[in-house]
Amino acid sequence: MAQLSYVIVPSRANKDGSHQIRLKITNANTTAYMVTKFSVDKPGQLQNGTVVKHPRAIAINKDLRIQLGEYEELVKEIRDPKATASQIKKYLEQPRFVGDLLKSFAERYIEQLKENGQASYAQNMSYSLKYLIEKFGEYVSLSAMSLTAIKEWEKFLVKRGDSPTTVNIRMTHLKALLNAAVNEGVVEYKIFPFRNYKMPTKNVRDICISKAELVKLREAEFSGVSAKRLTVARDLFMLSFYCAGINLTDLMSAKLDGDILTFVRKKTADKKTGADKEVSITIQSEARVIISRYINENGELEMGYHYKDYEQFRSFVTKSLNRIGEELGFEKRLTFYSARKTFVQFGSELGIPLYILEYAIGQTIKEANNRPVFNYLKIMRQQADLAIRTIIDYSLEPDSEDDMPIPEWARRRK
Repeated sequence: MAQLSYVIVPSRANKDGSHQIRLKITNANTTAYMVTKFSVDKPGQLQNGTVVKHPRAIAINKDLRIQLGEYEELVKEIRDPKATASQIKKYLEQPRFVGDLLKSFAERYIEQLKENGQASYAQNMSYSLKYLIEKFGEYVSLSAMSLTAIKEWEKFLVKRGDSPTTVNIRMTHLKALLNAAVNEGVVEYKIFPFRNYKMPTKNVRDICISKAELVKLREAEFSGVSAKRLTVARDLFMLSFYCAGINLTDLMSAKLDGDILTFVRKKTADKKTGADKEVSITIQSEARVIISRYINENGELEMGYHYKDYEQFRSFVTKSLNRIGEELGFEKRLTFYSARKTFVQFGSELGIPLYILEYAIGQTIKEANNRPVFNYLKIMRQQADLAIRTIIDYSLEPDSEDDMPIPEWARRRK
């Protein structure tokens, strides 16, 4: 295979006296050079292909290593062992490889997410892309992603202070990007980079609220200049709880003028197919009371606030709920996601089967712990409705002396 290395050609100094770093290509007794975008002040600052005694040595060497890895992968695709160095150079310089850039593909992927109504996910993916570029540079290709590369990125994220949960999220984003690129035929891997990679364990956020706190939230009356915004945020939270923890983005785009709420959860829409995409539940009376305050002629919620995009509205709701939690003296930070977590927690305390809870909240059942038995279960809306009704009734009951209710399956052991 052709030999690639970085060199300085002293006779080809720049006008200012600096020297451009070149990629030297040798094969079949021929040699050719490709100019890189990096330069050094004098030839001695490049030793054995590594920049030394230069103020940007670390950053330049990182980019050079990544670039060299990309070129080596491309050279492997050349089938002719007698190809001249000039032919190899021409092959490496072909513009078609620009489409293999991770940055370009990721930006297209993010735009597709926005078009699909997944604005929040798109924004989070943008943050992950930002840190990928910080680590690997703008010109890293998809084909350069390997197990070694993603481990280097993990170290980079840990070093910048990201928690295991955040690192898990960033890695999940990168994995989704690479899977999409493979599926679209943009890149091929002999071994998929994440095959032997172990994701960092997420820290499970304990953000569910107690029954007493839920009652306090439901009955709270707000005053002052912020009364309206706090009431809107509280109503959205309670509506999510009454609708099995529906996400804010799904709630704001749902049709709510009928007796049945049917929607496709945007967060997992790409992971399901056919009828499995849909979640269908009956709208409970408590939810209908709230809906009647805000429903518009199109059957959707109209909260009385107009923001230019969903992210601004989500931020408005988030900040309002944070403030409510502080004012009501909640033990944990109140977030919109707390409604979903609380719904599931109450369901678990009541002993409701997990597969029914998963259906009700729109979770991808078949993925959860890879439990194949659930492939054979047909979850009916009536089961989810019974679970939702039971959980709502439980939330309305005063606290008992027992810490936790006894589920039906355990009563005979009491």
